[in-house]
Amino acid sequence: MSVWYCLPSARPADQAEKVLAMWRERGYKLAVFREMDRGHVEADLLVNTLPYCGYAVSQNLLIALVLVEDSACDWLVAGGDDIHPDPDHSPEEIACQCSDWLAYRFGVMQPTGDRWGEEPLHHDPAMRSAYIDRVAGSPWIGREFARRMYGGRGPYWPEYTHMFVDEELRAVALLHGVYWERRELTHFHDHWGRPRSGERFGLADRMPEFLRKANSWEEWERYKALFAERKAAGFPGSEPL
Repeated sequence: MSVWYCLPSARPADQAEKVLAMWRERGYKLAVFREMDRGHVEADLLVNTLPYCGYAVSQNLLIALVLVEDSACDWLVAGGDDIHPDPDHSPEEIACQCSDWLAYRFGVMQPTGDRWGEEPLHHDPAMRSAYIDRVAGSPWIGREFARRMYGGRGPYWPEYTHMFVDEELRAVALLHGVYWERRELTHFHDHWGRPRSGERFGLADRMPEFLRKANSWEEWERYKALFAERKAAGFPGSEPL
């Protein structure tokens, strides 16, 4: 059995390597999409000969390559170079639990132990939960879900560049009754916008330059509208093989 961590990476190589080393030391294999001019990182599978075309496209490519490369891989984890692995459970242990709960490896499991954004006393009920309760931001994706969803094109809808890609994944998995949230597992998200000690909110000037366009208001409105349109239509094209 093997579990792969799949990610597009754009941070400076020394920063990315610190996070990749965490996953490697926990026993995960690494599949990384990284443009050549970003600097080299160590990975079991490295794609660096193609231009970056967005999170969904790069993840679908990495995941498809892993499924061909490694027939012993039943579960993959999708994320970025700012997410840490669960510190208390091995990848094999979590994978076995996922296979027991999600039959035939057709499903998605999201660790939700990182409670960033949770404000239990907020006047708006939608804001009382953590961010990870609303998106599949670092999901464990079963081999059959990855292979069969969207007509066999991969687990992510390719029109999303950055925002709402993880929200649709969660919604589609819920639609099929194969989404499992686990509060006892934690993928710490070392996000640039996370408040530091003594802060109530994170600071916008910490945003990496390579994320500024993807996190712009224009991009938010564009993909918010796309998600709303697709949700209203029942997420057309997401049907599995």
